[in-house]
Order: sequence, then C-alpha cells, then structure tokens
Amino acid sequence: MSASTLRFVQQENSRLKEENEALREENLAMRSYMIALEALHWATQEIISEENLFDLLDKILYNAMNVLRAEDGSLLLLDEETNELVFVLVHGDIRQELRGYRIGGDVGIAGWVASNGQPLIVNNPQQDRRFSQKIDAGFDFSTRSIVCVPMITRGNLIGVIELLNKRNGEEFIEADTTLLSILAQIAASALEEMQLRLEAEEATAGEEVEPN
Repeated sequence: MSASTLRFVQQENSRLKEENEALREENLAMRSYMIALEALHWATQEIISEENLFDLLDKILYNAMNVLRAEDGSLLLLDEETNELVFVLVHGDIRQELRGYRIGGDVGIAGWVASNGQPLIVNNPQQDRRFSQKIDAGFDFSTRSIVCVPMITRGNLIGVIELLNKRNGEEFIEADTTLLSILAQIAASALEEMQLRLEAEEATAGEEVEPN
C-alpha cells in the first residue's frame, strides 16, 4: 500500500471516528431530553411545588439546547397585567443579566411568536424586520439564528420558548421546531396545572381566614 493511500485511509478512519463520537453524543442528549420530557409529563399529573417545577423546566430547557445544538436558550412567561414577556429561565452567555428581564409582549421575534401564536425560524435575524436589536445592543450580545415556539394551552398563551445561535454556524430547521413544540406543549400544561392549583389554594386559604 502506497504512502498516499495509507494516509487517505488513516484520514478516513479519523473522520469516521469523529462522526461516530458526534452521533453518540447526540443520541445521549436525545435520550436525556426524552427522559426529562417524560418526567415533566408525569409532573403535570402529580402535586409538585412551584420551585421543583421550574427546576425541572430549567433542566429540560438545557437538554433541549443540547439536542438542537443551540448555544443559548430561554423560557419567557407572559405577564397578562402588563402584556410583557418575562425571561424566567435562561441558559447561555448572558444568563444572569437576562433572568427577570422584561420585553414588550409584541417586541422582537419572541413578541411576534407570542402575538401570532405560531412558531418561527429566523436564520438571518439581522435582516428580519421583526427582530429587535434591543437585547443585542444592551448586553453586547450577537444573535445569529433563532427558533421560537409558543406555549399554548386551552387556547391561552402562557409564554414562549426561544433557542438562539445554532452551533458551528448551522441553521435551525423545521424538525427543530417540531421537537421544541413538544416541549412547549407539555411545559404549558404543567404551568397551567400549577397556576390553577395555586389559585385554588389561595381561594381556600381566603375562605379559612374569613370572619364569621
């Protein structure tokens, strides 16, 4: 076997090894994501504290980012009183700065998704009129690609889930939207169940302290 042929075979073996390792990591990430989704589904059937639910959602958001190969991600809830979207769970470079940050309910890609109740992929946000530069400019951040889906239950919007900046300059695709929408649907149901339970507990507590 010539030296050039041997070198080619070695290069191909190295390439195949890297591809197999990448596939193994993706399979592990997908398995973790599905296990976490199942846990969230069961959480909607059981009594679970607000703190535990958000810990679970935070874990699933992180797993979703790994599965979809996104560098940043966030879950925003709609504040109906102010019509603002609130960054409740955030992963990525500006996690600490964004947590608790508010934007208008119709601002940016997240606002468009919230207002229209439809998922959206934007792989060139700087050229999209719906994209808002506010967060990029305010936090020295660079948004290169976005996939965003609404969290809707019984016709009511609860919030949105948004993933940013797919790794290695790749683009988000429709399959990413489908997978993220599954998370959004289950998360919306879990959040609604928690909200209904908290409201029922508050009403019960109010009745108990009501004077005779």
